[in-house]
Amino acid sequence: MAQNLSPRVRRIVRALIEVVKPRKPGFDPPVEEEMLEFADTFYGYFPWHMKVGLPLGLYLLEFGPLIFQGSLLPFSRMKLENRDRYLQGWVDSKIGLRRDLVKGMKALCLPAYYSNPEVMAHIGFDLEAHLRKVNGVGQPSEPASAEACAFFRKQGYDQNPRIPYPGRDAFKPGRQAR
Repeated sequence: MAQNLSPRVRRIVRALIEVVKPRKPGFDPPVEEEMLEFADTFYGYFPWHMKVGLPLGLYLLEFGPLIFQGSLLPFSRMKLENRDRYLQGWVDSKIGLRRDLVKGMKALCLPAYYSNPEVMAHIGFDLEAHLRKVNGVGQPSEPASAEACAFFRKQGYDQNPRIPYPGRDAFKPGRQAR
């Protein structure tokens, strides 16, 4: 259990997770703590400037109701409906920094939600089948098209000459590609 975030920032993140977590009638798995732990652990790998900036942005979110709405209740103490309405104001804001904080927090929390086995089963995602397809287990692997390889190599994404180039490098077992 990582403790990279301070207890006060964890409270803000927990309140934010309750708002951004996908909700569907009849399906509401209790994954908030997993999402919080994932965000906390990931935060530990942030560069120093983000380790300073994220808590500052979260404090602005926390005390923003006082600034933007004249409410004396901080974000984490509001009812869920009020937090949802308040956060929607951030999403629709003309100020890019407010929108970006919400997007960043969603990007930080939602991978934990969608990697939960109960959620994957509910949305019909079979991880084992996907890995078999991607890794070519039990069937020949389908290489990328020569056009896609050329585009990405031109962009500088693939500088590994040992990876065969479809249509040009004939990959034969036991032989290194150029």
